[in-house]
Amino acid sequence: MISAVIPTVAGGERLSGYLDSITASLRAAAGVAWEVLVVSDGGGALPAMGERIRVVVLEDNRGYGPAVNAGARQASGDRLLVLNDDVRLEPSAVRLLSEALAPGVFAVAPAILSPLARCGDEGGKAAVWRGGLIEIEEAPSTRVHPTFYPVGCCFLCRTATFLELGGYDEVLAPFFWEDVDLGFRARRRGLVTLHVPAAVCHHDGSATIGGRPLRDRQVTWHRNWALFQLRNLRERRLRAANAGALAAQALFGGPEVTDGLAAALRLYAVAGPRHEDGLSDGEILFRTGAS
Repeated sequence: MISAVIPTVAGGERLSGYLDSITASLRAAAGVAWEVLVVSDGGGALPAMGERIRVVVLEDNRGYGPAVNAGARQASGDRLLVLNDDVRLEPSAVRLLSEALAPGVFAVAPAILSPLARCGDEGGKAAVWRGGLIEIEEAPSTRVHPTFYPVGCCFLCRTATFLELGGYDEVLAPFFWEDVDLGFRARRRGLVTLHVPAAVCHHDGSATIGGRPLRDRQVTWHRNWALFQLRNLRERRLRAANAGALAAQALFGGPEVTDGLAAALRLYAVAGPRHEDGLSDGEILFRTGAS
């Protein structure tokens, strides 16, 4: 069974333009039972949305990651289809993703066609180690290939694995870098994420986040970029280079950068580094396209 989880903030009207394509793609995955869980993240009750669509109401706005986690905990399916509330699926998308979710694969992401992507497809990503920092670049392809992480607006994974990993790290709430962090942690365990370009999702992009003040978004982005690296990198050589790079960012970055880094250090003092066994940092980065 597939459980689609869609977090939204007062997005009932927006969802009405996308749900039909999602349920149609679920139905087209022949012989697969399905349900849809719409998580109202502090936006109050939503209107009834149709057969097999459940609404999970969170009283307070917790952010994207915690809302997805709440939906995953209530999911009945053995597979989890994570979606934004502004995506439209092609009819074959769910079937093609299901076929690609093989043993040893953590998640599968479709081609995510979006005006936000320079190459037109947000679905393929590569990690680049540049000047002591992990940066993300687009990695388009016409064939199935490994990608650094499953982009949060649309991916399919096994529910049990998502929950065993702890879901999205809620320290990164309300948004940004939680999907990169999840993919990195899965890769630490030797689980790969695949980009499946034949499966197609259309993403309008930042329907909720785009309404936040630009400065707040910039501070949060830099905070979570730094926090992701501080918590996950553990090889001494890479950590030393990263510390120097972050210090340079603090010295020469603008106020949004310095405020974000200061917030990252405060959170890191509480959350601390991760200590999971598994692949080394180098194996994770260089097996997924870093240079």
